[in-house]
Amino acid sequence: MKTILMIMAACLTLSLVESCYYDKADLLYPDGKQPCDTTVVTKFSSGVLPIMNSSCNLGGCHNTTDAASGIVLDTYNGVKAQADNGRLIGSTDLVNGSMPKNAAKLASCTIDKIKQWINSGSPNN
Repeated sequence: MKTILMIMAACLTLSLVESCYYDKADLLYPDGKQPCDTTVVTKFSSGVLPIMNSSCNLGGCHNTTDAASGIVLDTYNGVKAQADNGRLIGSTDLVNGSMPKNAAKLASCTIDKIKQWINSGSPNN
């Protein structure tokens, strides 16, 4: 009976250890480079706007109140205008500029998601 309990405990422990590994992204991608999923079209409200808010609108840069260089990136119309004229990708992908200013370049996955949103017609969704 004691042997059966020990075998069951060992199996339970092994199954817990084995099943948890694949649920932890930091173990699967220790360098922090998780695969970029662009199979689902990025939405403006849940994908693009949060990026703009965290990278472009803080500190009085490109929000409605301050609008550095006349660029507003905290509204759909403002972001759409920059997407349409090519400046949104040009400045974030360091083609025509270096945004966000005084910060690290946006992750390539983040830029790819913005490009995907633009390539899908920049919908207000």
